[in-house]
Amino acid sequence: MQCLLFLGMMIVFLGFSSPVFLSSANVANILTACSVIGLLAVGSTFVIAGGSIDLSTAATMALSSVICAWTVQNYHFDLFGSAIVSISIGAICGAITGWLINITQAPSFIITLGMLSINRALAFIFTGGIPIYGLDERITKISDLSICGLSFPAIALLLGMIMAHYLLARTRFGAHTLLLGDNAQASEAMGLEVARLRLTFFALAGSFAGFAGFIFMARTNSGDPSGGTNYELTAITAVVLGGANLFGGRATIVGTLAGILCLGVLQNGLNLMAISTFYQSLFIGLVLVLASFLRRLGGTR
Repeated sequence: MQCLLFLGMMIVFLGFSSPVFLSSANVANILTACSVIGLLAVGSTFVIAGGSIDLSTAATMALSSVICAWTVQNYHFDLFGSAIVSISIGAICGAITGWLINITQAPSFIITLGMLSINRALAFIFTGGIPIYGLDERITKISDLSICGLSFPAIALLLGMIMAHYLLARTRFGAHTLLLGDNAQASEAMGLEVARLRLTFFALAGSFAGFAGFIFMARTNSGDPSGGTNYELTAITAVVLGGANLFGGRATIVGTLAGILCLGVLQNGLNLMAISTFYQSLFIGLVLVLASFLRRLGGTR
């Protein structure tokens, strides 16, 4: 896989460029920094595999996080209860998105762009545009918890990816999702319940967005309606960088993980080398174009 080769090249280069890059603490830091966008990318993998696109995941994350923060602040929900609230809100948003696509038969790009605006607006309306601070320490301290050197957000990302890999690669649901993305007409001819399948993978993507919202809330100690702006584009970039076909039918969670790590390693390396933020976006853009070019060359051989 070209993405893994490119990731290896970056690790070797940055390992020589910075003496702390390959330290266990920095590796754990990269995984932690990738956790939120990584969870969004996992959900997006299912949607892209099914031949659709979801531009609303980051807005769903923001809405889930502010509602979760509000329930924590007002009803003193514990860790498990608050996570369930956030995941449930995300799943509902995703299911509504899938339902709207089914009944309108409109392109997913249009519907999810509309849901992006709706969910983000609801987050601002719910909070009055003011982030919710002062959350229970039982929630916020979870981001500082570590097991074997890995933080809770990093562990959550890895466990989420393991579960998602099983669903996409080992279950009938995953096989049907890939089949739908590869050929929608053939899927219908085979008798697949396309509408229910589409609603399911959008709801699943929403669930991952909701979980990302919970992690984001715990890490920032706030429910921020503006949180995660443009994260959906980064998540989609990671999925495609990892080898997924943007038009559906081909995607893997392993590839998505590689794509996320490419972005995370690059960002971390630029920070360690003290490169100005004005140049970081330029370097990241150039590297992504180069990686896509190499991937294209590899695919034509």
